[in-house]
Amino acid sequence: MINIDASVIMAVTGTAAAVFWMWLFITGKGKYKDVLNTKAALNLKFCEIFYIGFLIMKMLHTDVRSRRYAVQRKNIIIVYGPEYADFYTYLFAGAQITYAATIFPIALLTGAAADSILLAFLGITASVLMLFYIDAEIKKRANEKNDEILCELPDMVVRLSLLLNTGMVLRDAWTLISQSSDSALYREMRKTSEDIRNGIPEGESFELFADRCRNKEIRKFVSALLQNIKKGSAGLSEILQFTAAEQWEEKKNYVRKKASAAEQKLLVPMLMIFAAIIMMIIVPVFANMF
Repeated sequence: MINIDASVIMAVTGTAAAVFWMWLFITGKGKYKDVLNTKAALNLKFCEIFYIGFLIMKMLHTDVRSRRYAVQRKNIIIVYGPEYADFYTYLFAGAQITYAATIFPIALLTGAAADSILLAFLGITASVLMLFYIDAEIKKRANEKNDEILCELPDMVVRLSLLLNTGMVLRDAWTLISQSSDSALYREMRKTSEDIRNGIPEGESFELFADRCRNKEIRKFVSALLQNIKKGSAGLSEILQFTAAEQWEEKKNYVRKKASAAEQKLLVPMLMIFAAIIMMIIVPVFANMF
């Protein structure tokens, strides 16, 4: 029975993967310029070779609207808006596959050259992790945006209610408040004002606002707006005051949860420091005993 050395297997597999990568690199040169020359692509590392990932996606008949990308699309909608969801999902999927396809042959060939299965395994693990790296970054940004919106919402609702009490119409009050800050919530509000100015009906513009934010509390707030728009905005100020009170309670609960989570994160390093102090005390004692 022939024993095939692991380094030979890694070398052969790595060479085949490298040849495949080179073939994609050469045949795909100059393709997908419409995607690669966008500002979003240029902000990513090694965007010049993302066409490698796009070609692999084409071979695999990858559909960015499939369930495989559902979670990623949801987070992309929060960060970039629903109108750009397909583009960003396609771009990030291509980037992830390019990173993974590039690291994979390098890992195998490096492991073969060093005659180290561990080194190859670590490289392959890094290659697999690259398939999820951008997803994690997008999820982080989506969570940060949600947190920011949740913290700003109660104050915004109160201000909107006060302006409506002065007799200002909803559209003007909304626009005025949207210009008071450049944070996430107010940027989305300005986008809604632009939609209304561009001829999109108010109700549809507010629904798009809720879609972009993808926040449970925003949907409740928008639902109250839409119900009163249909009724002619009668009593809207009173309903907003009630909504604001609810939002303040939600914000308090959110702050408590964040504080509790922060305490739990600090618990582990505190225990490690405590264990280190105990060891510093105990080890000298035992050393002196013997």
